[in-house]
Amino acid sequence: MNHSTQHNDLAWMLDGLVEVPHVAFAVVVSTDGLIVQKSTLLAQETAEILAAGSSSMYSVAAGTGRRIGSGLVDQIVIEYHNHILFLAAAGQHARLAVLCEPSVDMGTVAYEVRRLVTRIGEYLGTEARPAALSVNGQPGTGHGV
Repeated sequence: MNHSTQHNDLAWMLDGLVEVPHVAFAVVVSTDGLIVQKSTLLAQETAEILAAGSSSMYSVAAGTGRRIGSGLVDQIVIEYHNHILFLAAAGQHARLAVLCEPSVDMGTVAYEVRRLVTRIGEYLGTEARPAALSVNGQPGTGHGV
């Protein structure tokens, strides 16, 4: 499969998530804040803002979790006045950000995000929740910051 076909298929997966009622946009971002792929109707400028912010917020949550011994980040939900933002790991070096309207069914979105991160992780060639070993052979975080 060529790179262009791969990205078209990933956009198709994200567009499927956006079909969930009250889900506005979805974007897959790298851990360094770059856009891997975005849903079709998401403007490039907005995708870039979501990518940078999502990467930073996920990094802060992961770092805090390590410091307080809470383990890996499963999901981050941020409730704004006019939107709800879901963030989840979508492979070892990718994150999924999903922007929703406030009237969204959060349980449905959480379920669909979980299903999609598994598919994206497989699609990108990395597991959705890898268990890495640290230098000393002990379980590590599996998610770099």
